[in-house]
Amino acid sequence: MTQTSMRRLASLILLLTLSTALPVMANEEQVYTIKKGDTLWGLSQRFIDDPYYWPNVWADNPDITNPHLIFPGQKIHIKDGRLVIIPAYPEAKQPAEAQQQPAAEEPQPEPEAEIKIKSIGSGVGFILTDEQPLGSLVDSVDNRVLLTKNDQVFLKMKDNHKVTVGDTYGLFKRGKLVMHPKTKQPVGTMMDNLGYLQITEVNGDSVTAKIGEVYREIERMAELFEYVPPSKNITLQRGKTDLTGYVVASREEKLALGRHDIVFIDLGSDDGLLPGNLFHISRPRTVTAEIVKQLGKITLPDAVLGAAVVIKANRKSATALVIKSVDAMFIGDQVTVVNN
Repeated sequence: MTQTSMRRLASLILLLTLSTALPVMANEEQVYTIKKGDTLWGLSQRFIDDPYYWPNVWADNPDITNPHLIFPGQKIHIKDGRLVIIPAYPEAKQPAEAQQQPAAEEPQPEPEAEIKIKSIGSGVGFILTDEQPLGSLVDSVDNRVLLTKNDQVFLKMKDNHKVTVGDTYGLFKRGKLVMHPKTKQPVGTMMDNLGYLQITEVNGDSVTAKIGEVYREIERMAELFEYVPPSKNITLQRGKTDLTGYVVASREEKLALGRHDIVFIDLGSDDGLLPGNLFHISRPRTVTAEIVKQLGKITLPDAVLGAAVVIKANRKSATALVIKSVDAMFIGDQVTVVNN
């Protein structure tokens, strides 16, 4: 074979190699334009073979204010096993169908899905309304004022017949009275989560326990309530009815609330609320006096500020984790449970 022929053969082999390698490289990073009928659920299944990934797409993309609405014309970036919505800038024109044909999220019947959340740290607490404590911590084996992990303590229980060795109870301390931001009426008492303990001995009226994890200083007369272990995974489920309420408190008593903050709302299990329910947080838009003067009274849609997921539902209140924030949220903002 001549030298010229060898060069031609080498060039042909190189071209064939590149032609087969290019599709693989193209698949590593793609930009897909959302079409009518697409859903986050379906796109997660199609591009990363994991339909349960869709809540993470929603939580990590500030351009999606509603997890159940995506629009034709939006673009999605597929890279390294992740889906990222490409921001749509104000000057970009959306197709007409984007305003009329939102793609409903999740087909029916819907499978259960989980959203992974970052650790929420120490106990989140709750708002006490008419719940009654199951007992209280009355003493310890020594005279120390502050108690801590592994300390042996003695309890006074409401009903010793319902207590068995190995039972776990949450330890709580009463905090401030929570006033409703709209009605100005009392909602309940904020209960600070101190930690938990486990029963080690039951002997007649005497109940002994060992303190487990400690979140805050524990003192005598701490009250016992049901213990709910913290979880990093929350199973999402739609609300069963139309529910609206308000954010009435926050754990850290912040003025402005955002993602990963704990909030408390004035809806509970008596209203049909369940752990895993999603709700939007919104606020009425303000119409300027100049516009009212020129156009008269006008009603605008509420501004969606973010979203949260219920992690604990008491009878008349609930504790929730903010997983979405597109603007600062405040005590008194409205909540609307997602049920469609």
